[in-house]
Formats: sequence, C-alpha cells, structure tokens
Amino acid sequence: MISFSSRRVCAGLLLASACLALTACKTTDKGLPKEEEQAADTPSGKGQAASSWINPFGDKPFKEGAATLPALPRDEDLIPFSVNGSSEFRFAVDPKSISVGDDNVVRYTVVITSKGGGRNVSYEGIRCDAFERRLYATLPRGASEWIPNRGEDRDMWRRMDTGSRNAYSATLATDYFCEGHTVAGKPDKLIRDLKAYAPVF
Repeated sequence: MISFSSRRVCAGLLLASACLALTACKTTDKGLPKEEEQAADTPSGKGQAASSWINPFGDKPFKEGAATLPALPRDEDLIPFSVNGSSEFRFAVDPKSISVGDDNVVRYTVVITSKGGGRNVSYEGIRCDAFERRLYATLPRGASEWIPNRGEDRDMWRRMDTGSRNAYSATLATDYFCEGHTVAGKPDKLIRDLKAYAPVF
C-alpha cells in the first residue's frame, strides 16, 4: 500500500515533468535568431523591419516638378471657353502654353478680359488628383515679361471652387483637362477639346 507521502512525491514528479514538456514546446520571438525574429514582425515575412515596410499599391506623396514660364500669349492664338454662363468676362487659354508635366500637373496661360477692356493674364497649374490650382506668374498690362508670384501663396496649392460665379480654373478642370482624378490626355487632346467647344463671340 502506497503511503500518503509517497503519493505526494509522485504527484510532484509528474507536475515537474509536465512543466518541462510545456517549456520545451513554447516558442517566443526571443528564442528566434535575429533574422527570423524580424521576419515574424513584418507583413511580408521577408526579414524587413515593420516600420520600413512600404505598400507598393498605396498613394505616393506628390512631388511637383519644375515649372518653366511659357512665351507670352498672342491674341490670335487664344481659344475662348465659357464659365458658368458669365457674360461679364471673357475667358481664353493660350494653347501654346498648355503642358502636362511628369508630375501630372496641367499648366496653362489663361486670359480674362472684362467688358470694359480690363485684362488679367496668368500662368497657372491644375492638379486633377487633388482638384487644386496654383498661380505661378502674372502678366500685368504693358509688361514685357512674366512677373513670378511672390505672394504668401506662391508655393501653395488651393482647392478649386465649382460654385463661384467665375470659377474658370474649376471649369477647365471638370470640362477639359481632367477625367475624374486623372489628366484627360496629352496637350494635343486638351487643345482639341477646347477648340471643339469654343464659344463664338
């Protein structure tokens, strides 16, 4: 007959054996070699640290290319376009100034003329992906060269407003230069579209 003390010894031995077995089966990151430990922490499992993993399908940060000021516009080259049925101003784009950069920015010269003969000429850019515009330079009346934008907003992209009365940049974006969030085509296509829908004054 087994005594009570013998039973306690046997139970203790069984418990110790079980603990050893569990310890042998347990796996932790600390038990892995350094390369395998890094691989276990990454989505790809290829040994790259999780903090430096880059999603190839994610949106890439916008990096603007250099903008080169075009030749001054000539009246005989201008292509008119309508803006929200406005009758107070006439709007036109110089086709020779239209470009599409590697940064997918559409750049162009726009000429705005009032009924009284006042005239604003500017060189601008449009981002279709963000629906934003930027002013690069202006051409005051009588000036023989572009005046670069030196205001506080010179490096800023601003959201275009489709609701304002003379939202010419938004009109160019939605009707001619953009298809959704992408550029509508190369400059020759943008020019063809402008000519095809040009109003007759």
